[in-house]
Amino acid sequence: MKRLYVLYDGECTLCARCRRWLEGQPKFVEMQFIPLQRAGLFERFPGLEKLNLRKELTLVTDEGAIYRGASAWIMCLYALRDFREWSQRLASPALRPLARSVCEAVSANRIRLGRWMLRRRPDEVRQMTETGFLCQSDECRI
Repeated sequence: MKRLYVLYDGECTLCARCRRWLEGQPKFVEMQFIPLQRAGLFERFPGLEKLNLRKELTLVTDEGAIYRGASAWIMCLYALRDFREWSQRLASPALRPLARSVCEAVSANRIRLGRWMLRRRPDEVRQMTETGFLCQSDECRI
């Protein structure tokens, strides 16, 4: 595995922030971030049109494996130099249920969390060139 395709909601403040954080980390495995709103997404990744991609993070490897939710987050951490050990811990039978619960709670509340983050730290909201993401107030648009 040499590349991970991280599919995220380009209209979500929290998703854009997570993307920015992941982009800034040193990596073992290359990551390419693709917003769900990108034209041709389903042609590039056939079969994904059957999934509810807005419900949880989805990741596709260059080998064609698909990971969703907690498994996708664990794979993202696995790709990062400074977090590989954490990914292995979170993937263990003892911590996997906790990782799943946290990911489900964040995914279910991501819009609300994004609005809260936007109000709390507007200085951190920047233009995202690839997606055209720009937040100037509590209302975000593409």
